[in-house]
Amino acid sequence: MNVHVSFTQFAQSTPLFTLKEARGRYGRDAHSRSILNMLHRLKRQGRVQQLANGVYAGALAGAPLNRYLVPAALREDAVVALHSALEWHGVANQVFQTVYYFSTRPRKDVTFDNVTYHRVAPPRTLDNEQRRLLHVTMGPDHVLLTDRERSFVDCLLYLDYSGGVEELDKSLGMFPSFDSNAALEYLKLLRKPWLYSRLGFLLDRHADKLFFRGKPRDTFLRKLPSGVAYLGSKRPGNRWVPTWKVMVPEALIPPGERHIPT
Repeated sequence: MNVHVSFTQFAQSTPLFTLKEARGRYGRDAHSRSILNMLHRLKRQGRVQQLANGVYAGALAGAPLNRYLVPAALREDAVVALHSALEWHGVANQVFQTVYYFSTRPRKDVTFDNVTYHRVAPPRTLDNEQRRLLHVTMGPDHVLLTDRERSFVDCLLYLDYSGGVEELDKSLGMFPSFDSNAALEYLKLLRKPWLYSRLGFLLDRHADKLFFRGKPRDTFLRKLPSGVAYLGSKRPGNRWVPTWKVMVPEALIPPGERHIPT
């Protein structure tokens, strides 16, 4: 292989790289010492930082580390997801100091430069090779992440990684459009009727902007659960929304309607 820069220059100036990548580029260079020995020396000199076992960042890189690329370096099957995917798509109300990603393999949290990388198990119905990349897109810089609609549904499925329902409501208000058909396709796969209640209620709050009316809305209404759904935790102060068969936090009810009993 024709190597244009030395390993030292590559390692200290590359924002993010893995040991596997380094070995692929330089492992056959008969005139270099072992890759691990050189990395150890560069770490002692402060020219390379280690994020995790086998994952490194060049301390002299001219470009900042792209936090959304780190999950793929930590796990080969990683997909940026949940609130982090909403951030990347530009429809999150705020940027968290935690990056969430789906991976079928467990991994302890990794914290680097004040950002924590947290692995989440994907929905069980997608826990196979055929469905792993459904509603997943490849963004610039080769960031693999869930698309906008799936990201929002996943946040409703995993509220602990969403920032909360008020955060999601504000984020939905930032969507330039919402593909109801894509969401319905994904919801059908998940087979959780209460998600239709959660998402339908929130879409109704932004119905004019997101054109949530007619056939798509009627489809959601036909899929509601037989029992009561909850948008968030079961706690005092929730309000009942009969249209969507859902109990929601009082903050999401218009002031004139907050007399509705729980």
